[in-house]
Amino acid sequence: MKLNKVLVIIALLVIFSLSGCGSLEEAVQEAKKVVPGDWEVVHTQQVQNETTIVFYINNNELGAGLFQKDAFGWKWLGTEGGSLVTHPKGLSWRYSDLGDKSAKFYLYYGFVEEPQINTIEVKTTWGEVVKANIVRSGDYRLWYAMISKAQVPSVDADITGYSEKGEVLYLFSQPKQGTVKK
Repeated sequence: MKLNKVLVIIALLVIFSLSGCGSLEEAVQEAKKVVPGDWEVVHTQQVQNETTIVFYINNNELGAGLFQKDAFGWKWLGTEGGSLVTHPKGLSWRYSDLGDKSAKFYLYYGFVEEPQINTIEVKTTWGEVVKANIVRSGDYRLWYAMISKAQVPSVDADITGYSEKGEVLYLFSQPKQGTVKK
């Protein structure tokens, strides 16, 4: 009889340890306990059915975390934050590989600082051009663009911000490997 009670308790502990959170909000609260600092969620974006990227600010830095729902509930698959590229002026940005083998996303994101920028494009070294999404969240204008595979090094992508009339207001572009300077 005692053995049965012990087995039931062990089974319940295993079930609870495997289960996720009932809602995305609960999963975000649990992740806050693990990620140091005082961070605030500024935008959530569903990127696939049952998969969401949460953008947050922590110590004046912008980060992104990936959450996925499975049969056990919402789970946090990881986060990346850190310093943003802030030169030249107009946009700030960073690159992240978010996720694990079950869900992987390659993401450029940052702040839109130049108010006249209304379109942003990311061009990878293999020629993929992705139009970024720009969202307003309180006092912030955020942007993000998902590309199809890892961009290594991330600074080899070209990032361009355009005005409503198509004028280039921001350009981040570095010489690429194998490029001959004339």
